[in-house]
Amino acid sequence: MVLLLLILLVVAGIAFGGYAVYRQFTLGYVFAAPVRGGEVTVTIPKGASLKQIAEALEEAEVVASGRAFRDHVEEAGKATLLRPGTYTFIRFDSHAAIVAQLEQGGDDGAVDVPLPEGLDAREMATVAADTVEGFSRSEYVKLTLKEPLPFNLPGKKPRGNLEGLLFPKTYAFPPLETPRQLVEAQLEEFRQAFAEVDLERARRANLTEYDVVIIASMIEREVMVAKERRLVSAVIWNRLRIDMPLQIDATIEYALGKRKKALTLDDLQVDSPHNTYQNKGLPPTPICNPGLASLKAAADPAGVDYLYYVVRNDGTGRHAFSNNYDQFLRDKAAAGL
Repeated sequence: MVLLLLILLVVAGIAFGGYAVYRQFTLGYVFAAPVRGGEVTVTIPKGASLKQIAEALEEAEVVASGRAFRDHVEEAGKATLLRPGTYTFIRFDSHAAIVAQLEQGGDDGAVDVPLPEGLDAREMATVAADTVEGFSRSEYVKLTLKEPLPFNLPGKKPRGNLEGLLFPKTYAFPPLETPRQLVEAQLEEFRQAFAEVDLERARRANLTEYDVVIIASMIEREVMVAKERRLVSAVIWNRLRIDMPLQIDATIEYALGKRKKALTLDDLQVDSPHNTYQNKGLPPTPICNPGLASLKAAADPAGVDYLYYVVRNDGTGRHAFSNNYDQFLRDKAAAGL
């Protein structure tokens, strides 16, 4: 009986050892539990298969067995949910924790390009070129101003430039990779934003959609305090109604091609269709790229009779508004202008 028990124990030991060898060398599983700890960085390229991901993780000692990791992912039904990017893993963390990271996505190396409201196309080109390595400023200017991509908007000339239509927000590179892709993304963002603008009042006033964008661009450049957007819009509408020159300082800066702390009398004489001191009506194009708040204000001015405004000398950026020239002169004097 003792001999029989010894024989059975030997046979069982051989069987277990053989199974362990089979699991390790045939399936790639390792029974010895590796020590968890320490960080390792792994980059999973775009388009990598589950097998390639598992091999990369095993090579970097994120998992002990790539095959075991693959089996876990397949059994969990998550083979198509793993995302590319650069990850920082804890070595030999649980398969579930590693999969959770891969589902969330790693650092994709994207560079954020902040394009705030009020920049013109050339300024946007400069920001993008300064932020994204290899970005062509000249190509962006070409696609927006010189040989602009097609974009239809009532009131806009078919071949007119895209100033005013390059919607301001923060864009990521990647997924965007080229100036053309950035311009196309901005135009699409503009389409979506402009759909939120109520144009009923503008249409009743015989203003086109493009006119609204032009007005919005002036509001964007003139206003520093949000609640004044509709007030400045009202000044523009009121002056248009009585055929009074708009005299918007920001249009002079656009004509000069540079921003200035203060305009000179010579500046006001610049020969340009954008000079709203010398030319009545709206300038031929927007002077910057406005955000949604200014677009809405341009289409829906405040119900006031103001014709003038001047910045206050209190450091707030607020303006003093008036409906007559004498009060305007008093406001200027109070501001030290």
